Amino acid sequence: MARRTHGSGSVYPERTGGFRATCELPPDPATGKRRRLVARGRTKAIALKRLKDKKLEYERSGRMPSQTTPYLKDWLDRWLDEIVKPRLRPSTLATYRSTVEALIKPAIGGVRLGRLEPKHFRLMEEYITKGDDTCDPPRKPRSSATAGSAWRTLHKALDDAVKEGIIESNPSDRAEAPRVVYTERKILTPVQAGQLINAENDVMWHLMWRLAYETGMRQGERLGLTNSEIQLIDNAVCIVVEWQLKVYNNVKGVRDIPSSLGARHVTGKAYLVPPKTNAGRRVIPLPESLAVELGRYIKGTGRTNSDDLVFVQADGTPLNRMIETRAWKKALNRVGLPDDYVPHSARHTAATAMAQLGMSDKVRESIMGHSDISVTNRVYTHVGTADASKAINGVETLLALEPANPRVLDRSATPA
Repeated sequence: MARRTHGSGSVYPERTGGFRATCELPPDPATGKRRRLVARGRTKAIALKRLKDKKLEYERSGRMPSQTTPYLKDWLDRWLDEIVKPRLRPSTLATYRSTVEALIKPAIGGVRLGRLEPKHFRLMEEYITKGDDTCDPPRKPRSSATAGSAWRTLHKALDDAVKEGIIESNPSDRAEAPRVVYTERKILTPVQAGQLINAENDVMWHLMWRLAYETGMRQGERLGLTNSEIQLIDNAVCIVVEWQLKVYNNVKGVRDIPSSLGARHVTGKAYLVPPKTNAGRRVIPLPESLAVELGRYIKGTGRTNSDDLVFVQADGTPLNRMIETRAWKKALNRVGLPDDYVPHSARHTAATAMAQLGMSDKVRESIMGHSDISVTNRVYTHVGTADASKAINGVETLLALEPANPRVLDRSATPA
């Protein structure tokens, strides 16, 4: 019988039948701990074959030293599943995975990490932005913003490859990032926003549009608003933003969501998650008329427990982006506006209104929850509730809102 080659592993019979093949790997570069590969099979040959396949996979993904660096496509698979999955929101992970599979791998996935050069990043940008009519189906050209997003994703993956000791430096540092051409988002003027709100006959959506345009709250913050977030601070009714509603269709259960996110399961695929940044956690004073209307609405629905969602469907289940978008388009059509405006544009209108009122950057950023304001200034330079209240009341005046229609408030028991 021929002898096995050195390093191919050792084989032992299993008590329950079959064989177990093992081999030692170099110590874990991060912890220095001993590592061993194990494979099992019905025969010695099968066990050794499976062990060999495992070793090749470890070499391909960069888990063990090799004569060559792994292919980019293999490293990206490992990066997604082992390195970033435990620390990312499921929606962010899904975006990364889609970018990797659709934009990065097809363009340059067959290049080894150690051989990536600036030309490969240019090839990826060209692949994304120029498209290809000869493909079946044809590949449509994507925007420069999409190319920029793919470049940033790849840059992060290569940064982690450096940290793992697979390559010595990040090759994207030697390449020029795509020049992104941003298009200005279409937004309603404050007058148009006021018309949309005044024409809304459904109390729930009337409140939604007021919160969107008067406070600049994000869509997820409004959909995930709970009673506990509505608090009295300095004699003013405020919303203390603590949650966003997220619907994670790509997760099987709570175990798929990193515990570090602090997510709270609501029902089905719906979760409440804290804001992404410290700036997102903020206090927003409400105009008196909005506070009164909101309080009357909550009382009318009977959903008064602190953990209850303020806005739900008729059956008590959470709203979602699609439901709001349908209501949003109806609201636009009701006042004769095209439906190509998106709900998020309300934040831009709110920010524009605040700027028109001459609001200071400090007050505006505190209300909007922009992450570009320094955490130090936000935490240690206090924005008084009185200043923020004055600003919010100014926005309400600019929108030229009419007194709430009594018929609207009578419908509060049927929010959906």
